[in-house]
Amino acid sequence: MLDRVKAVLGRSRKVRREFSYGERIEREIRRKQHHFGDQPVFVETGCGLSTIALARVAKELGATAYSLDVNEEKSRHLRARFGKQLDHVHFVIGDSLANLSEIVAQHEVVHFVFLDSAASALHTFREFLAVEAAFRRGGCLLVDNAALPGEKDLLSPVRKGKIVVPYLLASPHWEVVAHPRSGDSMVAAIRHEEANFADPAYEHPDYVDNWRARFANGNAG
Repeated sequence: MLDRVKAVLGRSRKVRREFSYGERIEREIRRKQHHFGDQPVFVETGCGLSTIALARVAKELGATAYSLDVNEEKSRHLRARFGKQLDHVHFVIGDSLANLSEIVAQHEVVHFVFLDSAASALHTFREFLAVEAAFRRGGCLLVDNAALPGEKDLLSPVRKGKIVVPYLLASPHWEVVAHPRSGDSMVAAIRHEEANFADPAYEHPDYVDNWRARFANGNAG
């Protein structure tokens, strides 16, 4: 097992990053901004240098932006270092699942979500479930440390996407696009109203609700 991990990491070091976290965030938002309307809502879990890009595009588009992190020291360091550049971001400290639910309850609709918090496939999937119902046509999800199954050219072990990416591929409403050379390898997904996007290689779309029932309450076995 250790040899396999070393092999993956060794291979990933040879892959050149083409887009940073921030560059990919801006590209995904701008690609679908015509769907967002006035005063869109952007959310990221896990603050970092990505927050600078989120703040910049939020200011330009008049969006409300949230950065969620359990570590208050990280957000304090970012604000001390970048100051007014982060004025358009609301930092929310604490459990991401509870805070995501509160944001959804407050706004009802979210337009862009970047998931990059705990290095856990199950936690990342639960974060997605907390906001999935708030996406509308053209809403954009971006997941770091994620890849399509079988992808070889990776920048990380892509741990965070191991559950959410197959779920998205099985869903009839999510169009999935891989960006293996962005961030630490990323996957983006666009929400559609028409139910034409399920990948039959993963699961019949009628069974997507079974995934939610199995994982949402921690029943991973």
